[in-house]
Amino acid sequence: MLVSHTELAPAASILIVEDEFVIANNLQRILTKAGYQVIGLAKSVPEARELLAKKLPDIVLLDIFLKGEQTGIDLAGWLNAQHIPFVYLSANLSDSVLETAKVTQPFGFLNKPFRAKDVLTTLEIARYRHAHSEEAKLRQQQQIQVAVNNAIITLHDRDQLCLAIADQIDKLVPFSFFNLRITLPEEQSFYWVMLRKTALGTFERIHLPVLLGADASDDLLEKLTQETPDQLGEQPGIFTGLAFEELCAKYLTARAIRNTFGVRSLLVLPVVLKRRSVTNLQLARTGAESFEPADYESIGLIISQIALALDNLLACEEIDARRRLKTAELAISSAFQNGKTMREIAPAVADAINEVLPGVDLLSMCRVGMTMSSVAPFDVTVQKTEGLFEALTQEEAELPATSPVEWLPLAAASWPPQPTLYVGRQALEAHRRNPVGQRYGKRLGLRSFMYVPISLKGELVAALAVASKAAYAFTAKDLEVLQSLGSELAVALENLLAFERIKLLSEQLEQEKTYLSEELKISHNFEEIIGASPALLTVFNSIGQVAPTDYTVLITGETGTGKELIARAVHNLSARKIRTMVKVNCAALPPQLIESELFGHERGSFTGAMDKRIGKFELAHGSTIFLDEIGELPVELQAKLLRVLQEKEIERIGGKGPIVVDVRIIAATNRNLQEEIAAGRFRSDLFYRLNVFPILVPPLRERPEDIMPLTVHFLQKISKKLGKPLTGLSNSMRQQLLHYPWPGNIRELEHVLERAAIMARSATLELNEPLVGSALPSVVAASGPVKSMQDAMRETILAALAQSNNRIRGQGGAAELLNVKPTTLESRMKKLEINVGAGMAAGRR
Repeated sequence: MLVSHTELAPAASILIVEDEFVIANNLQRILTKAGYQVIGLAKSVPEARELLAKKLPDIVLLDIFLKGEQTGIDLAGWLNAQHIPFVYLSANLSDSVLETAKVTQPFGFLNKPFRAKDVLTTLEIARYRHAHSEEAKLRQQQQIQVAVNNAIITLHDRDQLCLAIADQIDKLVPFSFFNLRITLPEEQSFYWVMLRKTALGTFERIHLPVLLGADASDDLLEKLTQETPDQLGEQPGIFTGLAFEELCAKYLTARAIRNTFGVRSLLVLPVVLKRRSVTNLQLARTGAESFEPADYESIGLIISQIALALDNLLACEEIDARRRLKTAELAISSAFQNGKTMREIAPAVADAINEVLPGVDLLSMCRVGMTMSSVAPFDVTVQKTEGLFEALTQEEAELPATSPVEWLPLAAASWPPQPTLYVGRQALEAHRRNPVGQRYGKRLGLRSFMYVPISLKGELVAALAVASKAAYAFTAKDLEVLQSLGSELAVALENLLAFERIKLLSEQLEQEKTYLSEELKISHNFEEIIGASPALLTVFNSIGQVAPTDYTVLITGETGTGKELIARAVHNLSARKIRTMVKVNCAALPPQLIESELFGHERGSFTGAMDKRIGKFELAHGSTIFLDEIGELPVELQAKLLRVLQEKEIERIGGKGPIVVDVRIIAATNRNLQEEIAAGRFRSDLFYRLNVFPILVPPLRERPEDIMPLTVHFLQKISKKLGKPLTGLSNSMRQQLLHYPWPGNIRELEHVLERAAIMARSATLELNEPLVGSALPSVVAASGPVKSMQDAMRETILAALAQSNNRIRGQGGAAELLNVKPTTLESRMKKLEINVGAGMAAGRR
């Protein structure tokens, strides 16, 4: 049953475009009778356009063949663009004309001559089809909106989301190429994806270098890592024909898609996001059919859903980035807690950084501006091999260095103090500035890298560098991420350095404990300086002047005058008194062990070096070192001591580099060093370095006023040790003590009093034998029995040892009395089985 127009909808307005008056008038009569409103009759396309400009009808009856240059088919295209339905009027249509007419998508055909019933039926069907086509288009738009909303929920990957959006838009407005650009100025980052429709109707990714072609300059490729090549997307609208050519002349990317892919029409829509951004959507076509305003409007209806999808995507990405960054920070902290050495820690750190910066192929950490004595070495480089990070060896890098990562401190010396990004040509220029980095990068194929300094309490302590084999692997955003991870690394590194520092201090305290325990086993001559003679007051004045400074002091004087006590007094009156003064007797150490004792050694540096040993200079860091009997130091070690005085640094035996030390040096000797210099046994340059502030300790014979105070002091000490009440001296003993020249000085005085106290039978001491200088035994008379040469030599050596108080080396030693070298004397003593204690063999000061 046919539905009337009154039942379908209210009376509609109709425009009749017909060049035959009779036919047009007949149609007007039929339509007016049926209740339609005829707004006008037009004989040609220009007349029709004039009437349409005044009022748009609900439907148009359009003759295909009109008089003039334009036909009804020409007007049909415009009507389609305005969404105005039309019905063709025709007679005797050929197949070619019919096919051409169908392309314009008419809503029906009326063949001349007309019957009223056919005209009204065709119009009602046309109106019905038009109404339902608009509903269908609206439903399609709604379906696309739903599809985009589904993508919001299910897709949180940029590329996947772009593929989903492109697939849905293509159902609404077909196209050949899809571009989406997101620029976030606050984050200094941008995203640009280009998709191309394949022959199967799917979409594939095209990268910008492919779009721009092989002839793209390095400057342009480098620019792509930071921003889009041009601002094409800031001009929304439809560009086709001449407008598109003008666009190509002005913008590189438009010209590139035209030249590379044959694009002829471009549609650009802005996308407004919640955050500050420059975001736009670009669609392109390669065929003759260009975009129409209706296409722009159709896509505009779903652009809000696309914006919502992108806002949701960026928010999810931000949350995910924060989560991954926090996860990486926790992984870095965990790596430092679980690892024992940097070779174990570094791969875990690299894995954590690679989670947020997937392009990392190599990671290096090195110490900057820190001495090897402060912490254990932590220079390390790891490289990604088959997806796993492993520590790089020297052989893999093929670098001429004793350590596989010694290149990094050298390279860091040429790097700026601020975080830096090197990609493309910048990386090549950075390599050229640093020969070691150039060779390293060339060997491993590294083409881009980032550098971040690591500071603790405002002081640069380390450097972190990551590198990639890709030329443009990193962006400014990646550098910010690495800086954030560098801050976490600094905290973890601070804890590591603190533990290493604690370990170092513990070792140092243990060394000091051992040293003090050894010192307690040694009996000092006395515990404080006794005396008030003018000569001793002069020494006190010198001590008061030099003690507050850090200058080197050279103490000279005869044996037994108390040079060590003077050294202790200088130390105790200085700012270094909070630390223990370290004493080294240069004459008591075997020549082959002196260097290890002074400067220390690494494990395995020589046969018998089972453990690392900290030398006396490191032990005395921040304190004072007392080099007793400096005149006995071998000549070959004098040069190394000179370096310590000049450069304030030492080097362990088998060590990898110098160690800075802060040590004040006090040296002492009973030799005349100027005579030693003349004899070639002492370096003159070392003497001048030591002789900054000389202190001459006077012998006891030059300060007789101090003999009695010293005697009282020793009697109290001896009385307590022996458990005897010793109250004084006999007059004869007192006179002998005052008039004796004391060649052994204070030490001899103490020994005389000890012998007298041991043999004393009362509280008053007496001398059992007069104080006279001992001499060598008299030569055996010729008439006596002749001894063997071995026995005679034995007696001579024993006599020399007795006269020198069992001292072998130094001035007044047995070797000097016998006029032989100390080593020769020691060799003969060994053959004759003459044994003396370790302390006696070296003698006492």
